[in-house]
Amino acid sequence: MKQYLVYLLLFIGLNQPKVKAQQLILSGEILYERRENVHKQFTEENSWTEARKKATPKYKVDVFSMQFNTKQSLYKMFAEDESPAFMWNKMANANTVLKDLVAKTYEGEKTIYEKSYRIKDSLPQYQWKLENEFRVIAGHSCRKASTIIMDSVYIIAFYTDEIPVNGGPESFNGLPGMILGIVVPRINTTYFATKVSTMLVPENSFVLPKSKAKITTYKDFYNELGKALKDWGEYASQVIWRSGL
Repeated sequence: MKQYLVYLLLFIGLNQPKVKAQQLILSGEILYERRENVHKQFTEENSWTEARKKATPKYKVDVFSMQFNTKQSLYKMFAEDESPAFMWNKMANANTVLKDLVAKTYEGEKTIYEKSYRIKDSLPQYQWKLENEFRVIAGHSCRKASTIIMDSVYIIAFYTDEIPVNGGPESFNGLPGMILGIVVPRINTTYFATKVSTMLVPENSFVLPKSKAKITTYKDFYNELGKALKDWGEYASQVIWRSGL
């Protein structure tokens, strides 16, 4: 009987489905799809805005790549939606962001219409609230978190601890895993990872290209932007929110 039980347990063990060990990703590349609902940016209802909506696709979709390791990341445009209908929609459209995750520094380049800025500052600090909501993004289990930036802009994030790197698209950071999804309802924009690739990224990849952009800090950037847009009315807030990510 004992021998029979041993064979029975061995048979059950051999026929159990094998559980695949979780493989943590510490270095690689993520492709993010940024999707903007352009029609919702026309806040006034009149014949001109209705005509623009008919001439403009509802969504503008750009793709960004972010190479990363446990120390740093480089986020930049990968494939831009070049539809002529979006030529007017160019504020902070193709941000390039270099983050040092150890020194907690940020260096990013933004173009606001015709002027480019190279922002050098410390990484923004976000007060995240973890929530008990989960979803799968690009094959990875993610948990929801939320925060408020610029005093009133609500941000939803989804991060995965399967990539234990404190990073994400644009300036976002500060969660216990890589951010694979961002939702910004105020500007009708989402960022979601579509592909995660594991690879060794050479250290010399984490460099911003040289440029003649004006070097500034976040504080001075916002001050200059506020002065330039003081007569723009309600639309000025849209520009600042879109530029501040």
